[in-house]
Amino acid sequence: MKSTVYNPSVLTGDSISVQVLFQLIRIALGKEEPSSLPNDINWQEVYDLSLKQGVGAIACDGMLALKDCDIDEELRYKWMGQSMVIEQNSLHRWGVLCQLADLFAQRGIKTYVLKGFSYASFYPKPFHRPSSDLDICLLGDFEKGNQIVEGLGVSVDKSESKHSHFTFNGVHVENHQFCIGVKGSRTDKEMDSFLKSLLGGECSAFNANNVLKPNWLFNAFFFMCHARTHFLIEEGLTLKNVCDWIVLKESAVEDADMESFKSKCEEFELLKFERAIDEVAEFVKGGKALSSIGCRMLQDILSVRPHKHYENKKMAHLNILRMIWKNRWKYSLYSETTPFRITVKYLYGFLFERDISQYNLSEC
Repeated sequence: MKSTVYNPSVLTGDSISVQVLFQLIRIALGKEEPSSLPNDINWQEVYDLSLKQGVGAIACDGMLALKDCDIDEELRYKWMGQSMVIEQNSLHRWGVLCQLADLFAQRGIKTYVLKGFSYASFYPKPFHRPSSDLDICLLGDFEKGNQIVEGLGVSVDKSESKHSHFTFNGVHVENHQFCIGVKGSRTDKEMDSFLKSLLGGECSAFNANNVLKPNWLFNAFFFMCHARTHFLIEEGLTLKNVCDWIVLKESAVEDADMESFKSKCEEFELLKFERAIDEVAEFVKGGKALSSIGCRMLQDILSVRPHKHYENKKMAHLNILRMIWKNRWKYSLYSETTPFRITVKYLYGFLFERDISQYNLSEC
């Protein structure tokens, strides 16, 4: 069966393949009971779209739970195989993360996991939420952590201000000096300080090991900061990000957590984006109807292209500037800032804040 997943004409929230994918996600996340589906589904298209959107293993769980499914057996086993690959890759990265955390703990360093495994812990099957690398934060021990890794003969790339890069046992690791990019903006520096204050507070350990999971407020606020950046100045979001918000939002234990989260979103001008992605998440769950703003965000998510990686740093910087202006239509709908202000902030940071390892907010 020929796939048409890359044809923009089928990538609408009303297409049958997209609706089936949403249903599989709902089943996998426990939001809908398994049921029978029509017999005229283009399963190849659903499969291709699930992989492109980063929810291949999650959708496979939903497909396997269906009471009656006419999917071709060859495609069924291919999908199951891809799901197993995603799970095995996650298990490998988890093992590497535990090794790193144990290594740092021996030197008195705490290892906080950001994004991937932290978000995955809220899923019914955590290792079915894919990620491509490991993001960690050692708080005040950033440089010490780099030195420990270098002492093992591992090359550490320190060319970026936000985090260092290295490959440990075949896994790409980003050791964060800052939770978010802070160059050129006092507001971003204040957001980063707030996030670090949450990391320094109450955190829990995964299965009594040395990997620390940030609290809910950190995860929710960090998700919004990170997702908005991807949406506005990079290639965009995927349904994986939407699923992250679905499970994160429903994991808020106290009403006070959500109140604090909303307050911080308002303080740091994230509310427009937060309301839009929350609307999309509710729609995928099968709840609220979409407004025109939510619909445009969903269409952008469904038509997202793979992330481009540039080895050449100059090309990477130029691509960011290109994406800011390519996505300029998004700013009035989903942000309180403008493409011009973002460009000025980016250029100021690039030109005048090369070394921000010891920034002082009072001097910004």
